[in-house]
Amino acid sequence: MKKLHNALLILLCVTGIIYPDHPGRKGNEFSSLFKLSKADSLWVENTISKMSLYEKCAQLIIPYATSFDTSYNSKDYKRLLYLVKELKVGGLIFFQGTSRNQALLTNRLQAVSDVPLLIAADYERGVGMRLEDAIEFPYNMAFGAANDPYLTYLMGKVTAIEGRALGVHQNLAPLLDINYDYKNPIINIRAYSEDPNIVAWHANSFIKGMNEGNMLTTAKHFPGHGATDIDSHNELPLINLSLDDLYNRDLIPFKEAIERGVKSIMTGHLEVPVLEEVKGIPATFSKNITTELLQKELHYDGLIVTDAMNMYAIVNNYTMGEAAKLAVLAGNDLILFPSDEKAAVDGIYNAVMNSELTEFRINKSVRKILSAKKWLNLDENRFVDLNKLSKVLSDKSHRRLAEEIAVKSITLVKDRNNLIPINPKDYYSTCLISLGNTERKSSLEEPEIFEELVDKNFNYIRAHRLNLSSKKRDYDKVLSSAKKSNLTILACYINVRSFSGSVQLDENQLDFIKNLLKLNKPLVFLNFGNPYILSEFPEAGTYLCAYGQTEVSQKAMFDAVLGRNKISGKLPVSIPNTGYHIGYGLQLESSGLYFQKVEADSNYDFSVIDSLMKGALKDSVFPGAVLLIGHNDKVIYHKPFGHYTYNPKSPKITTDCIFDLASLTKVAATTSAAMLLYDKGLLDLDKKVTDYLPHFGNKGKDKITVRNLLLHNSGLPAYKQYYKRNYSPVEIINDIMNCELEYSPGSKTIYSDLGMIVLQGVIERISGKGLDEFLRENLYSVLEMKRTFFNPPVEMQYYCVPTEDDKYWRMKTLKGSVHDENAQLLGGVAGHAGLFSTAGDLAKLIYVLLNEGRNGNTQIFNAATVDNWTSV
Repeated sequence: MKKLHNALLILLCVTGIIYPDHPGRKGNEFSSLFKLSKADSLWVENTISKMSLYEKCAQLIIPYATSFDTSYNSKDYKRLLYLVKELKVGGLIFFQGTSRNQALLTNRLQAVSDVPLLIAADYERGVGMRLEDAIEFPYNMAFGAANDPYLTYLMGKVTAIEGRALGVHQNLAPLLDINYDYKNPIINIRAYSEDPNIVAWHANSFIKGMNEGNMLTTAKHFPGHGATDIDSHNELPLINLSLDDLYNRDLIPFKEAIERGVKSIMTGHLEVPVLEEVKGIPATFSKNITTELLQKELHYDGLIVTDAMNMYAIVNNYTMGEAAKLAVLAGNDLILFPSDEKAAVDGIYNAVMNSELTEFRINKSVRKILSAKKWLNLDENRFVDLNKLSKVLSDKSHRRLAEEIAVKSITLVKDRNNLIPINPKDYYSTCLISLGNTERKSSLEEPEIFEELVDKNFNYIRAHRLNLSSKKRDYDKVLSSAKKSNLTILACYINVRSFSGSVQLDENQLDFIKNLLKLNKPLVFLNFGNPYILSEFPEAGTYLCAYGQTEVSQKAMFDAVLGRNKISGKLPVSIPNTGYHIGYGLQLESSGLYFQKVEADSNYDFSVIDSLMKGALKDSVFPGAVLLIGHNDKVIYHKPFGHYTYNPKSPKITTDCIFDLASLTKVAATTSAAMLLYDKGLLDLDKKVTDYLPHFGNKGKDKITVRNLLLHNSGLPAYKQYYKRNYSPVEIINDIMNCELEYSPGSKTIYSDLGMIVLQGVIERISGKGLDEFLRENLYSVLEMKRTFFNPPVEMQYYCVPTEDDKYWRMKTLKGSVHDENAQLLGGVAGHAGLFSTAGDLAKLIYVLLNEGRNGNTQIFNAATVDNWTSV
């Protein structure tokens, strides 16, 4: 009977009906957040029942790891092997390295771990923030400036997809701090905004994306790290706010994140007197903050993780054993990055043995940790699929997303003298100054990307780098260089850096910039970091922000300055001592369609298109072609294929080749001309054609309106073979004027060449010019469509691609002469055919139609006209 009783007790313990450490408790209280089934909870209880107390204490420890060296004999690998196999820590947090090395290390360590390891990483800016071979996204403040939470959601999802492919399960992001102290040295551009609602808006979008990617999110730094000018990496910051400030600002994003199902929250090394009366106690060690406020008042039952325990705010004031114990006593579940892992485990274990902590309290954290691991499905699959890793990290859509965010974030705060967009051809000599807050002379984080772009696109360049190690003579030399230049570009890389203690300019840099501004020469001030710097230089005339120096942000800034991208970002913070507040930003259109120098943008995979085009050539669908694709103000694919004719010895097609556009003439010429006249109020669509061409009205045609011609429902015949009678231009026009209708105007639609020839006559009567001359002067020259014309001139005929054999004209090929026989009889200028152009020129016109009639800041067609004339 005694044996049966013991067996039943064991069964009840395992199934979670009765826990030996808390007899009255039922079920796994964390299953609601992690959505565990009864079977899932059973795995948690089975796993915890097999652990010793010391092993359970070790589950709370998350040591650091890097992936530079994977050698079995390396010191780094032996350290990690000891931590996992001997100390039995609960997981690891990976920092720098390469993706393959990290995946290899992760698999090795997962293989020797009794319990699946929880792998964490800090991917505030995506996987590329830590790994060399992945895309790095812009800083959070750039997302606030872009003002599109859907992009934030996508970034969260991409980060989860890449992170999980890499074997990472927990992202120590998003950052929910509100940056309303402009001197904050560690939050700054890492914050989305100074507005708690904007922070919550983007953070929740990020969390949604991460959750869909099945990755743990970590909201940080609770209860808010924004209201301080001290870096917790160096010392304990004081958050001297009232309860109203905390509840009505700092806690708002955390409350909403909890409602949205954030899986973990990081406590900050922050002194918050209004919440913790004991002086000098960080939130990390405060039971009032971590347990009473976060868990009880805000009803949060997810994982609670400390900020890195190697930070000076901790190690300068506590032993690691004491720090780990205090963190657990306060209510933390995971001890992140302890400076001494064994001391941390010992500190927790000894606290239990000394009755400062209970085993029940340790079990509570271990259950959370194991529940998270089960939610991640680590009990069934803890390993990285190395074959899929490269494909996931090389997904071109991820880079495109990062670039789109960067482009939309660029903010034009000031442009007093209208320097933006810059045309490099306007400046013979340019002085480029890169100013950073690093000590190393050779590096300013990564300014070489922007420098390289300037060097490739501007004329004579004088490039200089200045940083904290620069001397007065260095500044004087650069100032002298700026005096000799036509244009100065000041690129400022004053960025958040751990342990730096400041994100401000030093005195030498302040004086230098003021002296630079006193030169009163064209100067463009570009900020790749702390946007608040403008408060020191309100006299600056042109100022743009990129909110960080990531590669995509530097490229986006360059393209914005040259007018290749629209500028649409808005300040997510207010800049002190200026009139520029949150939500402000000058909006600027791009300069027009930008043709990149490469055939195809490397951010896209055009292999299928290449294959289709080559297949068409092989099957003799056509002898040659030029294919062009545009997207977001840029030509992303512009590639020639094949030859002029089916003879392989004929010239190869190039992007300069000129094609007979045939019936595209109706849109690219005649309709476009009609739109121009309509916008000027010279063409009325509902007027009778006879109002413009009186001799058109016989035989029932007096009821036809201009609108009927454009809609192809005029009743005119579709086509007549005038070439068979070798009509003259006058005879063709007279025949159309005197022809009979085939149906009543407006009763049906029949595509008609004749209607477009009539419309040509209307346009020429109104303008007093030939169709070709009117378009050349009013459209093609304005858009710099230099290879678009009727009747190509002799000097351009080499570039004209021959059209098909023409039996009527008894010519093997037509080269530079319109193929349409009726257009040929009309002298090559006709409303229905006759226009020649290149793919590039035609793209410029299409771009205008897709861009609400605009080419850069020039309105070619009224937006309402484009909308109306392109609607079904």
